[in-house]
Amino acid sequence: MTRRFYLTMAQIAHMDPTKLAEGWARRYGAPAPSISPDLLRLGLAYKFQEQRQGGVSRTTKTIMKQAAVKTDTPDRPMMAPRKLTPGTRLVRDWRGAGHTVTVLEDGFAYDGKQWPSLSAIAKAITGAHWNGPRFFGLTERRK
Repeated sequence: MTRRFYLTMAQIAHMDPTKLAEGWARRYGAPAPSISPDLLRLGLAYKFQEQRQGGVSRTTKTIMKQAAVKTDTPDRPMMAPRKLTPGTRLVRDWRGAGHTVTVLEDGFAYDGKQWPSLSAIAKAITGAHWNGPRFFGLTERRK
């Protein structure tokens, strides 16, 4: 790397927000996004380095695209949880003990009591706040 490269990187590190936005527009060909000056610095320094030394290889780009496809989520809102039919039994093993919950018309039955929510039952079982449907395996955690 040349002396000029290091000087430019040092200049980026000390630019005020106005200069960062101008540099961004010059390097990216688009207005700077509304992000913190520190993030603008990182993006601008990356783009400068990419332009001077080349970007990632085609192989790396292909690998990244394949990884993105595997982990990409659909661009639609998450579906509402399914309505549980009264009489449905939910079974969960927690620390070696089995726990069975029965779905009622107006709540849930567990351990001889009626409960308003699965979250309340999950908290009674674990001692910590849990998303009830997630605890009982009805939904997956958002990524």
